[in-house]
Amino acid sequence: MLIVTSIVATGAGLHVAAFFIEHNARITVVGAVLVVAAPVAGFLGLLHALYYYLVRRFRAFDAYLLISSAGVAGIAVIAASVGISLANCLVILMLAPAISIVACEALGYRHQPDLAV
Repeated sequence: MLIVTSIVATGAGLHVAAFFIEHNARITVVGAVLVVAAPVAGFLGLLHALYYYLVRRFRAFDAYLLISSAGVAGIAVIAASVGISLANCLVILMLAPAISIVACEALGYRHQPDLAV
């Protein structure tokens, strides 16, 4: 339920970002990026928590994925604070979940425990 909630909150954040782009919102670029980045970071954290709950293992590879994804979300917020446009910050933020997807597809199977029963 929380994962779905974070996805919905991301959509609401993108709605706020669209208002910002149309000049109909009274927030800064950093606020617009934060309102999208916070639910994305929450989604990634909840996804890793669910993985741990289901598999009961959290290895260094999983910690690397979580830290690097959170770092990319942080970089998007930092980019907004130094003057990068909202559209470019959202592109950077889009890479946060992509890191986990690409890394799991490329290397993840080597780090998965044998779950055969």
